Amino acid sequence: MQRFLKIILSVMLCGAAWLSFDAWYTPLEVRQQAAAARVTGGPDEFAAAKAFTEALWGSMRWAAPLAVLVALVALFQLHRLAPFLSSAGRGFQAATATGNEPHDARQTWLIRGFVAAWLIIAMTQFGESVVQRMRDWQSYGLHAGQTSLPNLSDTNYLLIRYLEEATPPDAKILVLSDQKLFFLSYYLLPRRLYHPMHPDSEFVIPLAQGERQLAAYTRVDLPAQYLEELQPDYVLEYFEGEAFVDPARVREDQGWLRFLGQGKVTTEQPRIQVILRPYPSEGTP
Repeated sequence: MQRFLKIILSVMLCGAAWLSFDAWYTPLEVRQQAAAARVTGGPDEFAAAKAFTEALWGSMRWAAPLAVLVALVALFQLHRLAPFLSSAGRGFQAATATGNEPHDARQTWLIRGFVAAWLIIAMTQFGESVVQRMRDWQSYGLHAGQTSLPNLSDTNYLLIRYLEEATPPDAKILVLSDQKLFFLSYYLLPRRLYHPMHPDSEFVIPLAQGERQLAAYTRVDLPAQYLEELQPDYVLEYFEGEAFVDPARVREDQGWLRFLGQGKVTTEQPRIQVILRPYPSEGTP
């Protein structure tokens, strides 16, 4: 047992030492260029390959030296590690044994097979999650999705940041829009958002750049009873399509204009209509 462990740890030490040297000696840019040379797609795949290499090489720079340290400590403490592992193996065999009868042996191996399968599945899923995290490095880095907001348009990004700044965390917001903004409910947690969809848009897939105009409710379409029953703290109007954007109202929300101007009211004419008003004091336009 001790000799077998010594061979395994020696191989691990040599491999980790080589990886550690390679990871720290070879510049990251060299590895990124090598990865980019294997890409056959467009700029998006090129950027994804560079980001994946950055995450992989960055992980190797701390994981490989850590493996070297673990292997060295294990080799120096081999006289304690080998008896401990032997004792743990005997304990596992005793814990999974169901008896000495022939039919008990089948149950014993069935239990051990389930444990082994569980460990293999757990290690496989852990490895897949690490690889997926590296593939997502281009979008997330070390940040959570609520911070980095990947795969969102610039206007949606600005809207989320504006609502975070203009509303308290416990706010109840009624959303009226010609876009499907259900994803806001995740990015604005713990706020509660209510987004009634027009029946004509319920099962319609929107197209990019507003090529397919969706039907939507406006503030005047909502019956007073609906608002009284819902009792939202805020009413948000967010419209992008020409059928709903009112040029006379795009500058109505001064808070939105100050947010776009980074503290000063922007003089540019907004392309979209964003109006956030508290309820019930927002009035009917």
